[in-house]
Amino acid sequence: MPKVSVITPTYNRADMLGDAIQSVLAQDLTDWELIVVDDGSRDNTREVVAGFADPRIRYIYQENKGLPGARNTGIRNGQGQYVAFLDSDDLFSPGKLTSQAEMLDERPDLGLVAGGYWEVDKQLRILRELRPWHEHPTLELHNWLLACPFCPTAPLVRQEWLDKVGLFDETMRYVEDWDLWLRLSYAGCRMDWLPQMVCRYRIHGNTMTRNVQLMKAGMLAMFDKFYAQPDLPAEVLALRDAVYANVYLNTAARAYAAGDVEEGKECVARATALDPSLLQGDPPRVLGSLTSFALTPLVNDAETFMDMLVSNLPEGAGLPRYSKRKARGLLHAVNAFEHSRRDERRVAARHALSALLHDPGWLRNRGLLSLVGQAMGRRPA
Repeated sequence: MPKVSVITPTYNRADMLGDAIQSVLAQDLTDWELIVVDDGSRDNTREVVAGFADPRIRYIYQENKGLPGARNTGIRNGQGQYVAFLDSDDLFSPGKLTSQAEMLDERPDLGLVAGGYWEVDKQLRILRELRPWHEHPTLELHNWLLACPFCPTAPLVRQEWLDKVGLFDETMRYVEDWDLWLRLSYAGCRMDWLPQMVCRYRIHGNTMTRNVQLMKAGMLAMFDKFYAQPDLPAEVLALRDAVYANVYLNTAARAYAAGDVEEGKECVARATALDPSLLQGDPPRVLGSLTSFALTPLVNDAETFMDMLVSNLPEGAGLPRYSKRKARGLLHAVNAFEHSRRDERRVAARHALSALLHDPGWLRNRGLLSLVGQAMGRRPA
């Protein structure tokens, strides 16, 4: 039996599949099997796999069942103690399998270990570095109800836990990975971070997460299914409105990014109605969250996004009116705090100064002032 089964579903991605396979061959852990599940491709996927003459690589062809169905085919055909998922447009980082397998070996109480990752473009140029353990230090059930902090290629999972919860839900075409991690957590699977970068997650034109309506439908279906379970704990039931508010807030961000301002306005209104705490703070939490989305690779131009956002907020939702200049200040402030979390002090200070120049109201924010002070080698008065 191999130590790790690597499951790679693919559909018409022969142009990227070779990079994914090569990243497995480059691992220093050699006790693995790679199962490539061709989900009905019409390109030369079969030939690409055949070009790698390694007996540890297996190719399975099936009629198109969708991503969760292809992953499940790979899991059912795997023999490893641990399971890693590698989408055909992603890459493992060197040492990923060794580091994560050692952590699971040393901690038999853990069912899943995940790491950080780089978002890259089609040419593998780095767009953003994500170290999710800073924002999500624990991976407990309440965390999974509000966010999915890592991509499918980032974790390593014990096979026994996948068997226990019933693999991926093949009725879900979107957020099927989030759904699985949520079910694992609810079933009692303990999870933890390996605080190192473990993979490259490719962002490109046909990335599924760009589809606003289908993403929203997927998230709503996931939580409808979860909350339909009997005998949920009281603390989980108490989070229900906040959970659904988060779905609408997430959808609003994607809608604004796609230029669908009416969907964006409607979803912001629904989010704040479900969770009025989103209106608290200066700036309100809802604006801070939407601004953070502006800094992701799914937004082509953050300043244009902010201009459109503040010009198209829903009326009657209790949100303040923002000028475009003040919105730019908010964008720089959020950017400053993002870079500070990565310990990039000079970049953080530059954005903090830009925030102050665009909106002097940020002078009241001691956190922002401290970023400037730290970069200059002193604390704010």
